[in-house]
Amino acid sequence: MKRSILEKHYLPIFVTLFALYLAIHYWPTIAKFAGNIGHATIPLLAGAVLAYVINILLNQWELLYTKVLPHGAQKFKRGVCIALSYVSIIVIISLVLWLVIPEVIACVKLLLAHHSRLIQRTIDYISNHSFKYIDPDKINWSKLVNQASVGVGGTFKIVKSTASKVISFGTTSIIAIFFSVYLLIFKEMLQRQFTKLIDLLLPKAKHQIMYVVRVFDNSFSSYISGQCKDAVILGLCCFLGMTILRLPYAYMMGAVTTVTALIPIIGAILGASVGLVIIFAVSPVKALIFLIFIIVLQQLDNRITYPIVVGKTIDLPSVWVFVAVMVGGGVSGIIGMMFTVPLFSAFYRLIRDRAALREPQQDK
Repeated sequence: MKRSILEKHYLPIFVTLFALYLAIHYWPTIAKFAGNIGHATIPLLAGAVLAYVINILLNQWELLYTKVLPHGAQKFKRGVCIALSYVSIIVIISLVLWLVIPEVIACVKLLLAHHSRLIQRTIDYISNHSFKYIDPDKINWSKLVNQASVGVGGTFKIVKSTASKVISFGTTSIIAIFFSVYLLIFKEMLQRQFTKLIDLLLPKAKHQIMYVVRVFDNSFSSYISGQCKDAVILGLCCFLGMTILRLPYAYMMGAVTTVTALIPIIGAILGASVGLVIIFAVSPVKALIFLIFIIVLQQLDNRITYPIVVGKTIDLPSVWVFVAVMVGGGVSGIIGMMFTVPLFSAFYRLIRDRAALREPQQDK
């Protein structure tokens, strides 16, 4: 009896302390092993994130497919809709690049044309004064050759590192895309397996776990769809307004505004800054007109469009949106800004619902 009590109360403590000692003593090996595992799972995590985003578009395509073909060819629905989802993303990215790249090239040519005199003067000055006071007899040629060889070696290392990063990024992207396709094909099976695993390991907490998963899923999916809709509306309004006002680079600024509007709060400032600098190179007066126009457009979006399209979906007070953006930006930059807003929204809903359940109990 005493032995069973000892094993029940003290054996877990001894096992925990021994495991903690092993973790501290072999921490470099454990950290290296964990880092290797984390590096190996990056393509899978990227594929899971991509599959989650694509799934929002996939659901819309499947609804449309079912309406158009209610009785026939349903066995091809998943494959056709997955293909249409990825093609839609490719078309959107290609359209943005097709609108932005020619405008950027035209802007660079304009800047070079405006500053060609300054560039030519700089080149003439360098060519006339660089080697004027250099005595060839005083040059240390061996040192110069060594420095040149070091420079060539450094350039080779940079090229090699860049090529390695490009190959690694390409490999990761391909693996992530294929893994995301597998997840989308077998998403119902994976959902059933996850439910069975919860039933097996944590049967008593099943309802709470599924509720938390639903809240997070609803928060992220609603935020992504709502933010994309608001960004498209804002980009179209920017393009139409600039066209009416006869401002330059309307196509490019419409695309840039659409992309930067995906970033909450700070995205509008980034898009306006890019447009202001580019248009200022053409005409300072038009840049001032653009600045006034973009401020008015942002105010209309913040007060009318955003609350209707996104505000109801995230259900998060504006002060917490600002906190989420600042925290996310400090942790992981722009990606963090986009990720922490729905994360804060999910936690806000959970805490609010928990508090609402406690209030009736406290009243009793």
